[in-house]
Amino acid sequence: MSYQQIYERRLSQAMQRKASAKSRATTALAREFFSSDNTANTLDRYNDDQNCDWISLIRRLVKLSDYLQERSSGGNNVTDESLPVIVSNKIGESRRVALGAAVFNQAPSTFLDEIRSLFEALLKARQNKWKRERAVDESMDVDDEEEDDQNCEADELLLSEEGQLYQSLSTLGWLSNQFQTPFREALHSVMMEAIKSLIAGDFETEGMLDQTLEWKSQVLVPWVYSVVGAEVYECEQWAAQLEYAASECFVHVRMNELFDLVTEYPESLPAVRELQLALDRTGRIFYEKLAFEWRQALVQRLIHPGAQTSQIIDVYINTIKVLREMDPSGELLQVVTQPVRDYLRGREDCVRCIITSLTDEEGGGDLYEELKRQDAKPLEEAQLDEEDEEEPPTFDWQPPPSILQRRGVITGQVGKVSSSSRRAGDILSMLVGIYGSKELFVNEYRIMLADKLLSNLEYNTDAEVHKLELLKLRFGESSLRSCEVMVKDIDDSKRIHTNIRSTLELNSSRDDPPVVDAAIVSHIFWPHLQRDSMRHHKKIRSKLDQFCKEYEKLKNPRRLVWMQQLGTVEMEVEAYETDADGNVVSYVKDVTCTPAHATLLANFEDKSQWALEDLSDEVAMSEEMVRKRMGFWVNQRVVQVNRSGEDLIYSLVSASYVNSNDHSFIDHNDDDEQELAVSLGAHEEEEMKVYESYIVGMLSNLGQLPLQRIHTMLKTFVSGSEHNYDKTPNQLAVFLQQLCKEDKLEVAPDGMYKLLKKSAN
Repeated sequence: MSYQQIYERRLSQAMQRKASAKSRATTALAREFFSSDNTANTLDRYNDDQNCDWISLIRRLVKLSDYLQERSSGGNNVTDESLPVIVSNKIGESRRVALGAAVFNQAPSTFLDEIRSLFEALLKARQNKWKRERAVDESMDVDDEEEDDQNCEADELLLSEEGQLYQSLSTLGWLSNQFQTPFREALHSVMMEAIKSLIAGDFETEGMLDQTLEWKSQVLVPWVYSVVGAEVYECEQWAAQLEYAASECFVHVRMNELFDLVTEYPESLPAVRELQLALDRTGRIFYEKLAFEWRQALVQRLIHPGAQTSQIIDVYINTIKVLREMDPSGELLQVVTQPVRDYLRGREDCVRCIITSLTDEEGGGDLYEELKRQDAKPLEEAQLDEEDEEEPPTFDWQPPPSILQRRGVITGQVGKVSSSSRRAGDILSMLVGIYGSKELFVNEYRIMLADKLLSNLEYNTDAEVHKLELLKLRFGESSLRSCEVMVKDIDDSKRIHTNIRSTLELNSSRDDPPVVDAAIVSHIFWPHLQRDSMRHHKKIRSKLDQFCKEYEKLKNPRRLVWMQQLGTVEMEVEAYETDADGNVVSYVKDVTCTPAHATLLANFEDKSQWALEDLSDEVAMSEEMVRKRMGFWVNQRVVQVNRSGEDLIYSLVSASYVNSNDHSFIDHNDDDEQELAVSLGAHEEEEMKVYESYIVGMLSNLGQLPLQRIHTMLKTFVSGSEHNYDKTPNQLAVFLQQLCKEDKLEVAPDGMYKLLKKSAN
């Protein structure tokens, strides 16, 4: 027999089998199963559902099951589909396989989706029945009464048929194979929806995880048990699977609310603790996903230019507290908050915001409470490792956490117990750790303290002494020695002021009482203060000289050097305004201003009109500065300004000027902004001069050096001096480029810096 004949014979046999299959009862039954006549909607509740073919599935599946049972009960009747075998269960199995093959061969692509919709509807009907019977939680809302009656009737009708459905699925044997995926998808979908409606947005109620597990026990477990049967339920350990699935869905719902958990802490503490319990049930894989989602939430919702630095710091502090509660090992904290630390390091006002909150008794919040902690330790000790600690035992000693708590939730590795971890997270040390050095914070506090002390007209330092003592416990006494001297200067100034004032009162008349109060500072220990010079009016200068003479008698041979533009002057000035009747009236008002403002106005007692240039020469200030300062008096309606050609003419306001409608301020801006007593630019410039001397010395001895080497050497050699080196490599690079522009250094193409050699002429 040739190959051609063999091929034709086999093709003929295949065609015969195909024709025989089409004529089989199972094929006809499968065709009827998917016919449009059998997919009619029998429940009015689902008439609006676009994909409602699943509603008739129960009736159709029962029909298939009845067919198998009828054929099995037919005994040894031989048909075109059965073979004369002895064992009846083998006959039933072969018919089941044949029926399954015929049905799934005819099944459309949406068949499994319809099966999943059927399982979802059955489980939701069980859930609705449980809600109506128990009404455990108000968050699971029940519909309106009329609509609820309709839904209740539809649910009862659907549930009345589920017994036949599960028996039919058991007879067909499709649940363990073909329907396994849609069954699990429906289970997970309804579980997520139910748990979300139960716990979403509720962070303060305790026992939400217990309610979730109770819902699982009363709704999921009975339903799954009835679907899969007792034997399969025990064999496949469905109880453990449902326990894990409920915890998994609980974690997924909370993962979408991580940022809200942080912002609402400590009110959200119950939700945080229950999330930790749910994570412990699911294993380490969800900790990794949690870390990723948390990190992304912080990056998207917090780290952007629109967020204020103080807000970022508050959220960062809450994140530390939440993650310390969830993971004592600190591993999760390091992974989640790294982008926040990097971003804060680049914000210029970060250190100032931290110090402001740390020393703000009224609005400082968490940071001020952190500063007042009774168990507070110096930052050096808070950052030491366990092996470096040699503290004597006390009655407050606590054993280290167990090895389970020390095990990282992400890597699973057991790490060392640091003192910061043992103390449940030292927030201040973590904030200082953003920059790696406490000197930045000490310098910033020194600048802020100088402004507060110099603006304190009552010489009251009690509050600042209290805060300074608290800061000394954390930053160390040696770091804040200059601040102690600053506070002592103000206390000494109060005593000196009292002595000098009593002396002047004895020697002066009642018409000319002493009016000068002075804060006498030791400039070596203070930040660089504003030293802009000017010439005081002779009336003011006489009062200052009088105070200086008494000080020289009291503290001989010491002499006073006035910071000309620093201080506060309280004055009474005459101004004009229009009353309710439209009449121009004069009145005297109290004004608080700077010495520069007072000197400028005092010159109008000598002459009622001044040109800008003449007034600038009189007070020894630049014309731009005089114009800016005079804007204050123009806006106070004390001085008027007019233009004469290219010159500005200032004169005292008169009644006729107020009554006129031509009030030309010549673009004078209001000079009400508060100026700092500390000159930040001068302070920075002084530090850079110190760094410049070190850099020149390095390059003179070593020839040429790269940027990183210069940075490392400055950190090593400048740290022990009065000016500590706290710059970043980028800031140092900008400073070195400035020195190159000033022809002090030169940089080679390979990035090596060296001293510029100037050729001799």
